[in-house]
Amino acid sequence: MNEGQNSLLHWFKERRNQLILKTLDQHAGKLGDTCTASLELLDLLRTPDQSKAEKLYNRVSMQERSADHFQDDLATEIARGLFPPEIREKLFRLTRVADSVANWIKSGSKNLVLLVKLDVDTSEFDMILDYMTELVKLTHESVIIYRKMVNALGTDDQLILNTRQIIEDREREADNVHFAVREEILAINDKQGFSVHFLLIESARCLENASDSVTNAAAILYSIVMLGIPT
Repeated sequence: MNEGQNSLLHWFKERRNQLILKTLDQHAGKLGDTCTASLELLDLLRTPDQSKAEKLYNRVSMQERSADHFQDDLATEIARGLFPPEIREKLFRLTRVADSVANWIKSGSKNLVLLVKLDVDTSEFDMILDYMTELVKLTHESVIIYRKMVNALGTDDQLILNTRQIIEDREREADNVHFAVREEILAINDKQGFSVHFLLIESARCLENASDSVTNAAAILYSIVMLGIPT
């Protein structure tokens, strides 16, 4: 195989594989939409009137399901694509890992809505919700960067190599926020009970895992580029 054939530019110039790039972009867009819907829910939970919490959670769930549909489409198109086996396997793994961003955001949001169902006034947890909002915002920023990386596949390898570090920096910030929010949760008065502590800690863990998933997806993109660059 000559240098040109060994490059990602060669593989992604194939017409059939162009659909994979388009669907990867659409999938990344839905990951961002899931984050946006979760931020709307977090905003509501800061207010005394939480009657629309379930409705806003349903928006999160709807975006997550939409991301799943794009993941299914990607699996089909990748199977049809003309790629070396190692790149095909990494593309399969990329879609699974990236899709878990939406799954974790949905799970974190669900735990928060369960608090409302327990008639817990979440507006009392101002600082905790601020930290959780920061976690989702960091993930959303990383998803936007990840989407740029996806759109650079086969056209701008260097952008992918250079941009991965930015997402890793966001993840380190998210780690710090996660530890901070856990401290705030553990400081809540015991009168709130085990269920409240558990749901808040689980929600924070899920939202932080979403950040990890974006970082892992970016790392897979990086490895795909490294496989495709001639040596």
